[in-house]
Amino acid sequence: MASLELQRLWKLSQIDSGLVEIRHRAANLDIGQRITAEIEALKAQDAEVGGRARKLSADLTDLEVLQKGIEDKLKKIDKLMYGGTVVNSREVENLEKEVAALKKQRAANDEKILELWEVVPPAKEAAAKIEAQVAAKQKQLVERKKAAVAEKAKLEADFVRLTQARPDALRGISPGLMNKYDSVRQRSGGIGMAEATKKNTCAGCGTVIAERMVQSLIDEKAVTCESCHRILYYTEGAV
Repeated sequence: MASLELQRLWKLSQIDSGLVEIRHRAANLDIGQRITAEIEALKAQDAEVGGRARKLSADLTDLEVLQKGIEDKLKKIDKLMYGGTVVNSREVENLEKEVAALKKQRAANDEKILELWEVVPPAKEAAAKIEAQVAAKQKQLVERKKAAVAEKAKLEADFVRLTQARPDALRGISPGLMNKYDSVRQRSGGIGMAEATKKNTCAGCGTVIAERMVQSLIDEKAVTCESCHRILYYTEGAV
């Protein structure tokens, strides 16, 4: 069983470990970085797939408008030719040539329209699928940011609680042991102690503890791990 002083130091170490963990979690807080990257990738995909769908749809609309214009011209010419307004043979010939040209253009446009009718719906469907994915990811991002705000608030509250508890935990620890602990903590990422397991290993780095050191731990002496140099905390119930 560890001495009372080492028990107090262990309690302090648990507070310091908690503060280190809070700082680490705060620094790596997920505020939706991965989701944002996924959204950007989907938007880039939408720019290509959606852009193609929009262009094809616009081309179809333009052709349908053009066809309507051709139909209107043909009706107008038909009215001129058979309404008794045009009687000059040369004018009739010119109108017939124009009709032939318009019908040829209409036939070519019909072929293009049929082709577009085939490709526009699947292109729109593909674009709509990506847009739905973007919308879903954006909703997910909003939820992730809300969760991050709540998590950040909890981390801040825990940090304040542990910081306020630290002065009390310092009581009953000798300056010499405290200096040793602080020195180790500065070199070990803020973690100055590690538990000695039942298998006689350091829980901090896994190094096997020498027999002579185990006896020193049993004798309630301050012993440091030969590998990570953390002060070892020994109890008979350590796992």
